[in-house]
Amino acid sequence: MQRFLFLVGAILLACTGCSPAITAPEDLLPADEIQIVSSIETNTPTVTMTITEAIPTTTPDYQYARATGIVETKAPTSTPTLKPLKITIVYDNDVYDERLAADWGFAALVKYQGHTLLFDTGANGRILMQNMNLLEIDPSRIDSVLISHSHEDHSGGLLALLESGVSPTVYLPPSFTSTFKNLVGQYTSVVEVSPGQSIAEGMYTTGELGQGIPEQALVIHVDSGLVVITGCAHPGIVSMLEKTQELFAEPIILVMGGFHLGGKSRAEIDAILRDFRRLGVQKVAPCHCTGEPAISMFAAEYGEDFILAGAGKKVILDQEEK
Repeated sequence: MQRFLFLVGAILLACTGCSPAITAPEDLLPADEIQIVSSIETNTPTVTMTITEAIPTTTPDYQYARATGIVETKAPTSTPTLKPLKITIVYDNDVYDERLAADWGFAALVKYQGHTLLFDTGANGRILMQNMNLLEIDPSRIDSVLISHSHEDHSGGLLALLESGVSPTVYLPPSFTSTFKNLVGQYTSVVEVSPGQSIAEGMYTTGELGQGIPEQALVIHVDSGLVVITGCAHPGIVSMLEKTQELFAEPIILVMGGFHLGGKSRAEIDAILRDFRRLGVQKVAPCHCTGEPAISMFAAEYGEDFILAGAGKKVILDQEEK
């Protein structure tokens, strides 16, 4: 009965969700890891980030990094944390690891500073748990869950996770219905987020943004700047990044997730690319609802700073002191 109520609530919340367009490329190599290595010099604070990208066998629609790229930026004046950030895409409508199932939705596991956070839960709990199992992710190690917005392709897998016996704290935008919050509250603690709120050391939320479809993004503060993960970016990806810089006043080194550009014209996407450059976004990993035309344009614009995403993709940022 609880499951029926949960699903009814999720469907009502998802009535204006993104239209699925599932694709599962069959020509990708098994999952690999991108390693971003940043180092901090004692006297002159600079950060060097090196990305190594695995290459799919054939991907005619995408242009992307084929070699190692090096980017130097000013390091923040704060004390270096010197701990790794690891992001694993668990759920997406494209697969990077062919062992995994593709389905319309998004979820990413974030490990940082000893804290494990699941950002979104996809649409289907069975697929979420199956993909986590194949990736050797132990649900009991998840400390918190942050749901970007109420659409089912981002919140639908939550009940299956909670019914597995785990009880991570769940962070929701205030606009979620009381029915949804009360049901989740039967399993674990629910927190309504506010702008700039700390989730764990080095992890923050933008808070609820937008009017039509309210949404939050996850912001991770590393020594070289900010990593931003979005679910669908319904309030507008540029607006969300502008709010991020307003809240945290740091350079954005990576933006990952759904950018919601599937219905945009080429001219509109060109304008968004110019805004990304204006905001100083250094690297991008668009997926989910971004749309293949937009993904291709981001790949062409960013070259070796474009990260091919999909379920099973891993990005690791290591920080080492020289």
